[in-house]
Amino acid sequence: MKYSRTIVSLSPSATLQLSAKAKELKKSGRDIVSLTAGEPDFPTPDPIAEAGIRAIKEGKTGYTASTGITELKEAVAERYSIRRNISYTPENVVVSCGAKHNLANLIRSAVNPGDMVLLPRPYWVSYPEMVKASGGIPVIPEKGINAEEILIAADNGAVGLLINYPSNPSGYVPSEVEMKDIADAVADTEMWVISDDIYEDLVYVEGGVPHILDYRQELSERTAVVSGVSKTYAMTGWRIGYALANYEWSKLSGILQAHSTSNPCSISQWAALAAVEGKADKEKSEMYSSFRKRRDLICSLLSDVDNIEFDRPEGAFYVFPRLDAENDTARFCSELLEEEGLAVIPGSAFGAEGYIRLSFAASDDDIREGVTRFKGFLRRRYNT
Repeated sequence: MKYSRTIVSLSPSATLQLSAKAKELKKSGRDIVSLTAGEPDFPTPDPIAEAGIRAIKEGKTGYTASTGITELKEAVAERYSIRRNISYTPENVVVSCGAKHNLANLIRSAVNPGDMVLLPRPYWVSYPEMVKASGGIPVIPEKGINAEEILIAADNGAVGLLINYPSNPSGYVPSEVEMKDIADAVADTEMWVISDDIYEDLVYVEGGVPHILDYRQELSERTAVVSGVSKTYAMTGWRIGYALANYEWSKLSGILQAHSTSNPCSISQWAALAAVEGKADKEKSEMYSSFRKRRDLICSLLSDVDNIEFDRPEGAFYVFPRLDAENDTARFCSELLEEEGLAVIPGSAFGAEGYIRLSFAASDDDIREGVTRFKGFLRRRYNT
């Protein structure tokens, strides 16, 4: 049997693979500490869970409109109209099975075969594969993104730019000057932009994350904003994300969704509505405080580890150290898991060979033990 050459060319998700392997080893009896997870380790807040239970009891278990229930779309439009100071309507909103689903829909709706899409490095593992699955060509500058790279890419025919701040895997947050330069450069091109804002509420610097639409509101006509409830409200398994884009882009994304998955889970949508309406803001604040303390803890512990360098993450729940003299991080992480029972993600999965990603969406005990194992492994490896 012959299969799609496009799909055969895609790489598996390294984050999901390593997380699954760590779980299998733990289930088999191995003493495993996993710092791979891209999800909060807290339960979904009670007010949100109760909204889901209530939806079941009230019989809200049938199909909904393929792009989501009106109530949730109205709440999302209102929330982001205030947040971005742009007038969004429910027609601009598509609710999908997680932010990843929104990203896939938007990319597929905007990319034609052979189109080039600019992806800053390090990128989230699925971005290049989503572009390739749509027939596009990922264009990945050697280091980050700036106005010059954007203008060069546009001159060479790039049609789009995908940005993600705070960054997965590094927790990086750009400065106001950096983001203004990006916005001004995009404004001088015809490129569309997808801003993946899934970690927008997990920011540890004053003033939040500078956003492209803060500096060039007219770019809202060709900028899609993607977010969701997974990271902020510990709702990863509920699978609800949403995108806000111009009417035509949203319409095309909705048509694609209607012919692929139809609507997201009805129960999850009613639970997400409780989150978007602020019914669990107390729990949201408590989880944020925990992540901030864990960020401080893991950075303090890693500062005592030889043979690595890292920048203090300003958002999300990852730290992304660079390893000395390592050019095969996939092998490094495999050996670390086998020898020390510590699971982390290789930087090669994010287009950043020589780095590894550690998640601090874990208990204090796991963070401490994980760094202890990491330190011991490096000490033996480098004989220090």
